[in-house]
Amino acid sequence: MHQLQIPPSPGDQFFYVGGEAEFENMLNYKRHGSHPVILGDILPKPSTCVSDPAKKPRYRIIMKLGFGAFCTGWLARDLVENRYVAVKVCLGSDTAHENGETEILSQLHETGRGKHGYERVIQLFDAFIIEGPNGFHECLVTEVVAPLSDYDVQRWCSSETIRQIIEGFAFLHEQGIAHGDPHNGNFGIAVPELEQFDEEAIAEYVGGPDTIPVVPIDPSLALHSLPPYLVERLSIVGFLQEQKSFPTGSEMSVRIMDFGRSYRTSEKVPSLPGAAPYEIRPPEVAMHDLSKGKVGSIWSEAADIWAVGCTLYHIRRGGELISTGGSANDRLFHAVDFGGPPPQDWPELWNDGRKTLRPFNRVKAWEETEANCSDEKRKFLDLIKKMIVTKPDERSPMAELLTHPFVQRRSSNGC
Repeated sequence: MHQLQIPPSPGDQFFYVGGEAEFENMLNYKRHGSHPVILGDILPKPSTCVSDPAKKPRYRIIMKLGFGAFCTGWLARDLVENRYVAVKVCLGSDTAHENGETEILSQLHETGRGKHGYERVIQLFDAFIIEGPNGFHECLVTEVVAPLSDYDVQRWCSSETIRQIIEGFAFLHEQGIAHGDPHNGNFGIAVPELEQFDEEAIAEYVGGPDTIPVVPIDPSLALHSLPPYLVERLSIVGFLQEQKSFPTGSEMSVRIMDFGRSYRTSEKVPSLPGAAPYEIRPPEVAMHDLSKGKVGSIWSEAADIWAVGCTLYHIRRGGELISTGGSANDRLFHAVDFGGPPPQDWPELWNDGRKTLRPFNRVKAWEETEANCSDEKRKFLDLIKKMIVTKPDERSPMAELLTHPFVQRRSSNGC
């Protein structure tokens, strides 16, 4: 009998480890993994920029904003333009090449400027490729945003926030771009208010971030791929709120970000990295996964619509619309219960031995959700219902949703 292989944990190889929410996994610092960055670094370091060998050090790292499966994110000071920026340092590769995210953001900023909804896409200021101990890493320099996954941001959302997100996706789809991963962590609020404050003010607020020294248990482990320490991620939201400078309500300006799974719908769908979270995954994508590609479909513009509907519900109501508990079949059943009957070419949605299941009942599922709702909330749920439809071609296009009564209302009251 084969024994289950348990992946190694940082505690197996390092003396000190931090909490998973505040510190990235030390084991990610390896070939094709994360690039070691420390506070005070000025990127690109001399002689490391392979995309532009003459490029001089420009972006001074101030604090870590976050990390994910494919990158680390940093607050930095642009020493040329004298402004704050966010620097996204992507995972390493064997070749120096521009990734799809950079290509799409560059295209949108070239062809979309001046069009309705263009301002909802995060601003890309610069992009360059550096060589480090773990390979070649693309660095994207953007405006600084506060992610909607931060509760202190989300609680200030309004109907205007909902409208702006739909407006942004109407623009993307008009430009022939499917986003591929529209969960709340990939929406943000622009914070130009940060420019009022100097680096000393931010440093005083941070007060010296927590750090974890990187000390391998095995003294023979090579250290060249690792930073000397990890630094906790910090939110700029708390600083701006303390200064009473964080935008709220109608002052909030949405940005759509993280285009790592995006692609042009006019081209063959590429192999998309990673996977969208269960809570936003459309049923046709889930069925495609369950059937190993026999039925359903891969991510599409219509998949964006379903996923945005789930995310808008989470932003406004503070929880999941569709339960993600149980097995993959359970999740698919819950989704179809809200979305309506599946296409006829789909096989039975369960094969795990259950004998009886109640039939799909979209009307009842929504009635239970709408129970005791105000008129405004019913209008909001009617908007979401037009997006949460099992059959992809029956979902309302984003441009059409801009005319929905809830969106037209443009309320600036809190969610």
